[in-house]
Amino acid sequence: MWEDLGLTPVEESVYRMLVGRPDASVAEVVAESGAPHDPPGAVVTLESLEARGLVTRTPDGTRFVATSPTETLGAELVERRERLHRAELALAGLVEAYRVGSMGRGQRELMEIVEGTEAVRRRYVHMQLTARSSIDFFSTGGHRAVGPESTQEARALQRGVRLRGVVDEEFLSQPSGSDNLDAALVEGTCVRTVRAIPLKLIICDGEVAMMPLHGQGTEVNPSLVLRGGPVNVARALFEAVWERARPYTERTWEIEAVDARLMRLLLAGLTDTTAAAQLGLSTRTVQRRIQALMVRAGVSTRLQLGWHARDHRWV
Repeated sequence: MWEDLGLTPVEESVYRMLVGRPDASVAEVVAESGAPHDPPGAVVTLESLEARGLVTRTPDGTRFVATSPTETLGAELVERRERLHRAELALAGLVEAYRVGSMGRGQRELMEIVEGTEAVRRRYVHMQLTARSSIDFFSTGGHRAVGPESTQEARALQRGVRLRGVVDEEFLSQPSGSDNLDAALVEGTCVRTVRAIPLKLIICDGEVAMMPLHGQGTEVNPSLVLRGGPVNVARALFEAVWERARPYTERTWEIEAVDARLMRLLLAGLTDTTAAAQLGLSTRTVQRRIQALMVRAGVSTRLQLGWHARDHRWV
């Protein structure tokens, strides 16, 4: 460790000796440590330690005192760790540059890494604006590069682009989550729900896809843009999740709009408390409305209510 910190064996021996006592003179250093057995040599060692901040002199300048290892060697160790970390980051950057540089043009066109939340947002919006026929997406709660205020789904729908989205319980549990979803339904987006989506994803025209580079989780920076063959994997994943997801529709018959929204939230997997928060109602009110719907449907369990709601197109 001492060599890693730049200390010679003699400097280590002198510093260890001084750490174990209040102070020492040059003669005492010569006698009790591994310093050269001559005062001038010992002075050179002490001055070297003094220059490193490991040793100071008493006010009269005749004796030497060791400084705290935490304040000196500890700080230097932290600095060396930081330098090593910066070197590792630089090496990682060089490795990535080498990897990209060694790829053929065709390979670079298949995959692209987008870094920075703002850059991810711009690319996502650009994909929505340039889609010609279809946009398929997974959406969840947490970190998002594009929020409801900046999405371009409405403009895509106006151009005749088909939109299909799968959202999860975390998305619906967010403040205004169900409101945003209902607005998307009114605009024409087809929506289905699952308990949890595998990762965030957008696919445009079945030709280009974007997903978080690190897969699962809510962080979208950095993201990976796929084209060509790799997009087929993303399309297969979307279709598999879409097929097993539950429809979340705006169609309502026979029951009030608030009850239709309540049934959609419950069928999406939300608890009474979470659904109540989305609807601006108390949990007790939600439970009363559920009981009233069960009486109206002539059923005795919530499972039967769900089947009745689906069969009678309440949702």
